[in-house]
Amino acid sequence: MLTANASPAYSLLDKPVAAAPAVVEFFSFYCPPCYQLVENYPVSKRLNQLLPDGVTVKKYHVSAMGKMGSALSEAWAIASVMGIAEDIEKPLYIAVQQRHAINSVDDIKTLFSTAGITPEQYESARHSVIVKAMVEQQESMAENFSLQGTPTFYVNGRYKINNGAFQAATPEQYVETFAQQVIKLLH
Repeated sequence: MLTANASPAYSLLDKPVAAAPAVVEFFSFYCPPCYQLVENYPVSKRLNQLLPDGVTVKKYHVSAMGKMGSALSEAWAIASVMGIAEDIEKPLYIAVQQRHAINSVDDIKTLFSTAGITPEQYESARHSVIVKAMVEQQESMAENFSLQGTPTFYVNGRYKINNGAFQAATPEQYVETFAQQVIKLLH
């Protein structure tokens, strides 16, 4: 539902990113609008329901934001590799934004322990090749897309979604309109 004066729903990138996943979301645990996309406007969750089998939204944490940005990118990589990203995402947002309780890697380890990951398991994962590769992938993708802020969604390495373009009366309508635009761009 775009109004006559609304911004376009997406823009075409000047330099497409050939190696990009089908749908990419850049976010930061320091970003309040990013948290809103988890708490009240679950766009990624809806997209994952609509995307073809085997395709999911690839979420990359942005290291450049906040004093613990790099450690949180590493934490996101660990959570993704361990299969607990969905379980740890909301608690990380709350710890960073509401409780201001993430001030060291030890604080992150403590939070992960609530999801059943011991400090030793966390530390082992930190030094694994797969986690290091995922951290590097997050960094290189942000650079490849010339990322300017969060939250930002890209489709097929060619389109950048304009989050503010979707006019809706309810969070559910916003999510559905956003998701349908992404699905259209995939084809």
